[in-house]
Amino acid sequence: MVRQQLFLKDEYIPMKKNKIEIMKRQAKARAKVRQKRKTRLDKASARIFERPPISHMEPPKGFIAISSSQALMEYAKPLMEKNAESLEELNRRMELASSLWNLAVSRQKSDQPEYSRWMESAKAGAGKVLNLDSEERDRYIREMIERQIHLFPEEMQPEPPSMFMYMRKEVSYLIPPFDYGRIHFQADAAIPPDEEDRCLIGKIGELDDHIRQGSDYGTFEALALSIEEDSVKLFKKWLIDKGFQDNPEEYAHCPEIYITFIYRYLHDDLVLLKSVPAQYLIEFFEDFLLRKVICKPTEFLYWPPSLKLFYRFLHEKGYMSSQETDVLLGGLDAMEPHFLEILQKRYH
Repeated sequence: MVRQQLFLKDEYIPMKKNKIEIMKRQAKARAKVRQKRKTRLDKASARIFERPPISHMEPPKGFIAISSSQALMEYAKPLMEKNAESLEELNRRMELASSLWNLAVSRQKSDQPEYSRWMESAKAGAGKVLNLDSEERDRYIREMIERQIHLFPEEMQPEPPSMFMYMRKEVSYLIPPFDYGRIHFQADAAIPPDEEDRCLIGKIGELDDHIRQGSDYGTFEALALSIEEDSVKLFKKWLIDKGFQDNPEEYAHCPEIYITFIYRYLHDDLVLLKSVPAQYLIEFFEDFLLRKVICKPTEFLYWPPSLKLFYRFLHEKGYMSSQETDVLLGGLDAMEPHFLEILQKRYH
């Protein structure tokens, strides 16, 4: 690997021995994650049930496990193919998608009263949102009912209570390892932080203090949201300033969901952007990312290299030490092959 490429071994990547040790620690951390998830109380039925990571679920052959919110978004794709001109229009489309979904569910369950109620709502929504005449509207509604039944057949769904649904796979994907030959900079020299960078690092430090002190989420929500927004902008700027040879847009937004997981998701232990215990790095890739993001399967491959780049950015801007950076880059290095296996199993 030439020195201009990403993650020079003498500066950023732990030695192979350390990488093996990290992989052993991650194996132990996976066992801890499984134990942590083992008992969750279903208050409605007062019985214990297990909620495994989404990547650990075993859907029927030809199906994939997705969250309920993802299920609705996947179902609604025909309504979302054309960009909405306003937030109001987008909301109307989602309301229509919900009506059509409920209509199809009531059809599958042979619930005639509910079917009639949702048919009335679907007709009104389709007429208003899609501006179709009655014949086209009725044909569209029939097509959307069939779409829901095809993608989410009732007889294939997991037993309640479940946060997930099984969706039929319509396409299989070959998912190769990420090509790190694409990661190349014109200049590898560190870029000193400017005023915007220092402001971002100051905000992250302030947020870290809130986490250490156990502050109520409401006291730092606005700060966390501003960090997510600023990180996207300044990370992209850093990639461009360093002469990043690939498309920065493919990488710049990946850390945003990661920061959301770190700071706006409930953890049992202290988790900071500069200090992520192995079990939480595992939880992010095995569960959170796959539940929260809707994208082409091959686009998930960008998250490990993007986060490695992001940690290099944070190191250059003074947020974290070389040792802290090495630990997290080593953890991401060790996690990446496991994540690739998850993607290959999930989407093949």
